[in-house]
Amino acid sequence: MRLKTPIEAPSLEAALELLERLPVPMYVEGRDGRCLGVNAAWEELFGIKRERVLGKGVRELSPQNPEIAEKHAIKDRELWAQPGSQSYDIPVVTPDGRRRETVYYKSTFPPGPEPAGLVGAIFDVTARKRAEIALRESEERFRAVVDSANEGMLVYDRRLLVVSVNRAAERILRLPAAELIGKPGFTSLLPCIGEDGAPLGPDERPTLTTVHAGQPQTDRVVGVQRSDGSVTWLSVSTTFLRRMDETEHYGLVSTITDITAQHDAETRLRESERRFRNTFELAGSGMAHIGMDRRFIRVNRRLCEILGYPEAELLQLTGRQISHPDDLDVINEQRPRLHSGEVDAVRLEKRYLRKDGSVVWVKFSMTVERDAEGRPLYEIAVYDDITAQLDAQLRLRESEARFRQTFELAASGICHVIDGRFVRVNRSLCEILGYSEKQLVGKHVKDVSHPEDRDVTDAGRARVRRGEIEAARFEKRYIRGDNGAVVWADIAVAVVRDVFGVPQYEVAVFDDITERKHAEAAARAAHEELERSNAELEQFAYVASHDLQEPLRMVASYTQLLSRRYDSKLDQDAREFMAYIVDGATRMKQLIEDLLAYSRVGTKGAHFRPVAAEAALRRALFNLRAGIEEAGAVVTHDPLPTLPADEVQLAQVFQNLIGNALKFRSASVPRIHIAVAEGPREFTFEVRDNGIGIEPQYYERIFMVFQRLHDKGEYPGTGIGLAICKKVVERHGGRIRVESRLGSGSSFYFTLPKERGEG
Repeated sequence: MRLKTPIEAPSLEAALELLERLPVPMYVEGRDGRCLGVNAAWEELFGIKRERVLGKGVRELSPQNPEIAEKHAIKDRELWAQPGSQSYDIPVVTPDGRRRETVYYKSTFPPGPEPAGLVGAIFDVTARKRAEIALRESEERFRAVVDSANEGMLVYDRRLLVVSVNRAAERILRLPAAELIGKPGFTSLLPCIGEDGAPLGPDERPTLTTVHAGQPQTDRVVGVQRSDGSVTWLSVSTTFLRRMDETEHYGLVSTITDITAQHDAETRLRESERRFRNTFELAGSGMAHIGMDRRFIRVNRRLCEILGYPEAELLQLTGRQISHPDDLDVINEQRPRLHSGEVDAVRLEKRYLRKDGSVVWVKFSMTVERDAEGRPLYEIAVYDDITAQLDAQLRLRESEARFRQTFELAASGICHVIDGRFVRVNRSLCEILGYSEKQLVGKHVKDVSHPEDRDVTDAGRARVRRGEIEAARFEKRYIRGDNGAVVWADIAVAVVRDVFGVPQYEVAVFDDITERKHAEAAARAAHEELERSNAELEQFAYVASHDLQEPLRMVASYTQLLSRRYDSKLDQDAREFMAYIVDGATRMKQLIEDLLAYSRVGTKGAHFRPVAAEAALRRALFNLRAGIEEAGAVVTHDPLPTLPADEVQLAQVFQNLIGNALKFRSASVPRIHIAVAEGPREFTFEVRDNGIGIEPQYYERIFMVFQRLHDKGEYPGTGIGLAICKKVVERHGGRIRVESRLGSGSSFYFTLPKERGEG
């Protein structure tokens, strides 16, 4: 290197000689900014001989590029102001117009605050700059391609942290790249699940499983759960990033594809297939796929039940093999039109033979499944067992025939009524009302009703139509159409409704009760006459008993007076005759009183009310206390119930039965027990004694008026007591009977209802 400089020193010359040999373009600049020397490499770079530049400033060296010269001047001033070293990028334009990208390195000398000059080295980085530009352009092209891809891409470093994210990944994951960079993938930021719906654990991350497996993974399905409850389904493929000729990876790249629509479609397809299988297998109709060779290729459970064959056996058969002989060609006649597409489906009814030989009727429908070109693949057949339906239709027709016959031949009048008008009537109703069928149909029911009974049925029929009651019964009068006579009818009315419960028409049944009504009227008249007669008879009985008793009292009184006054003057026969007179009068008086009591059982009884039977028994025992004490009798009883009764009459029953037990006692001490047994609807009382007993042939006779089994001299009485008991018990709605063995005592049983209205 040759210098033109005031700096002269052997050491500097040696240094410059050293720079001359360097392959890097070098130059030396004085403090005044003028060039002091350049080396050969500088000359080669700029294509200028050093003689042309020595002593010149930077502006003189770059007159055609003043902006470059200005930057050099600025940098020089900065270096002079701050001695040391500096570097900067700057282009170089040679005199021949070539542009080179360079890096200038400058350093002041000698060291210290007062440098004498600076030395500069120029490095040509044109090739590197061009490579960097090419690399940048390549990267930009790659980024453009990656960002325009539909698949998301995530690049991971060796630590499995995200270092790069494309736009598709941001869109698919709904996360910005800034949130993903530096994280262990999207599964660490979003709740994820596997294809089975189970949460994805940290060890199940696609990148981690790829590293553990040591080989790429493709199409792994991962679901991302969204806050709205939806799931974004992704297909994730992960592979290693390796440099050429290196076995170790320096990172991984994952591609993610949104397969939500595909996954949902597959799910719906699987669900549809499942529903189809369920529908096919569990259908209430028999279903089959039939090959073009007519053999069953698939059958469901219901078809096996209809035809009575196991599935394995049915799949070996054709429909023709199990068809009824009379129906062999019913389907085959229509198959050509179905296969050719002339008709979409075949529908008919035909018979098959079950495995057990029985006949089954089916409603048969068939269509054809075709390929993409429209060629038939197989037949789809549906079988509905209508055997029971056809049987029901047959029974319905038979029932309708029976109904028509019953309707027409019924002894009762029957009609159908709509809006109050007859729409159908039978022969008996025409006979009851005195009209022909033609006259009656269309006529309003009220037009044939008695004027006073036209509205009798309105309220009841309205309740039936509203569904408050199922049927209503009435008795009303009609006017016959042939002779104008009044006819009484007992009518039952119901409503026929449709399947929705809407009334369609009324059905009424008429029974002619005219004769019964006339009989009831006659019975009422007779009853009224009987009541009047009974009242007169009761009055007569009372008067008769009073009028009869008065002469008897006079006979007895005057006979007893004669006996007292003239006893000493009368012989024994006269006294005996007078005693007979008094005894007869007394017995006649008792007989009259008993008859009066018997007649008043049904007419003078009190209303029934709850009565404690023990209270009625105590009253009877009080009335009989003298007789009980005289006989030394023992009277016991069970706990007695409370029941509806006439207390006085119930006491009369106890008194008469216990009185009889005292009267007809045996030689032993009288023992009398009153027991009771409760039944579902009544109480059964028993009055049991140890008296002389009764022979069976007299069981009915003793309950009749004036029926005595013993001489009145042996056992006193009028023979009316048990008749009174029978009449009282029957008034209460009960029954009385006796069981006895001669010499072993008797048991009198009588029943009284638990519940009863007033007597």
